[in-house]
Amino acid sequence: MQIRNPAVAGAFYPFGSDELRKTIKKFFDEIKVEERKVLGIVSPHAGYVYCGKTAASVYKSISNDFDTAVILGPNHMGMGVGVATSSGIWKTPFGSVKIDEEFTKKLTKGSIVMEDFKSHLREHSIEVQLPWLQYRFGDFKFIPISINPIYFDLKTCKEIGEKIAEVANDLKRKILIVASSDFTHYGSIYGYKPFSGSANEVLRKIKEIDMEIIGYIEKIMPQRVLETCDEKRLTICGCGGIASMLYAAKKLGAKEGKLIDYSTSFDVSRDVDAVVGYAGIVIY
Repeated sequence: MQIRNPAVAGAFYPFGSDELRKTIKKFFDEIKVEERKVLGIVSPHAGYVYCGKTAASVYKSISNDFDTAVILGPNHMGMGVGVATSSGIWKTPFGSVKIDEEFTKKLTKGSIVMEDFKSHLREHSIEVQLPWLQYRFGDFKFIPISINPIYFDLKTCKEIGEKIAEVANDLKRKILIVASSDFTHYGSIYGYKPFSGSANEVLRKIKEIDMEIIGYIEKIMPQRVLETCDEKRLTICGCGGIASMLYAAKKLGAKEGKLIDYSTSFDVSRDVDAVVGYAGIVIY
């Protein structure tokens, strides 16, 4: 059996289980949100110190139980195949999370999704979602789907999303679909600095960009998400996973979405030369 050990524990989030539990509990205790039954969410994947408030807000807002969490994340490292799931067990400081092997087998059969352990070895975008889910829901199974950004095209994302919905219906699985994504990455370090100005001006423009995409997400418009990110060359790193989640949720009956929380790394770092936006969104 394949076992994936955590790649970014001690960097993106605490390595020790006690410290990690205290960190997440503190974020949860500091927020109040309305709970609702959801089919999908968008959650950030930065270091918890930066995006913790937003991630906690969206996870705390989920009221429904589920059998399997399907987590879609961008493959920042570019390792492995284009669209990859995995088998076996993933470990975090909170313990092990098992892959839903039956779901995996159906998902990869006649699909663009392939099983490839290498694609997940060093990638953080899916891993960082697991401790939030473990803290909030305890024991569950999951499906990781890593997507190389070169596959963020309409045809591929629609195929991924509709295949997820098809398998969930065939197996009568109650699923939660998590799209792991940060939003605008602004600054020379990210190769994206189309505007400048005072801190307030930069932050306002970043938020305007992000809110346009958030609006399309709330209206469940995956095609507009992808087209706008492509046409405007936006730096929303998980837009392909977001679109795939929206296609799946729509096929499963979702009607709309709602922004739960928005923040930026500037809230913590106070560094306007390197800013990343974070959005917590529910789809229901």
